Amino acid sequence: MSPFTIHSEAFEHIVIVMKKIVALFLFFAFATPALPSAAHAQLGNSFTADQARDARDKGNVVPLRDIFRQLKRRYGGYQVDANLYNRGGGQVYVVDWMTEKGERLRITVNAQTGRIISTS
Repeated sequence: MSPFTIHSEAFEHIVIVMKKIVALFLFFAFATPALPSAAHAQLGNSFTADQARDARDKGNVVPLRDIFRQLKRRYGGYQVDANLYNRGGGQVYVVDWMTEKGERLRITVNAQTGRIISTS
């Protein structure tokens, strides 16, 4: 027979700890996505997928596939994430890129010219 019963203090303590863990998990699961990234906040407003598509179709920005080809030639590897932002009166792509060597880069590209602005 177990040294603890369902009515023991140990069982009650475990239940309380489990409830706290679940509460913390739920808090962070819902609160974290709402916190803005400092890097993204500095970039300005991001485009929705429809707005980015419209900008590309109107010729206002270089298509992402062209940017990806350029980055593939330069760094090898593949795209992890990409977003279009307004910044300083123009648009920039911020691309997260994984190189062939396994290095993760954040590359900012002028969306109108395709020129790489910065890499970090």
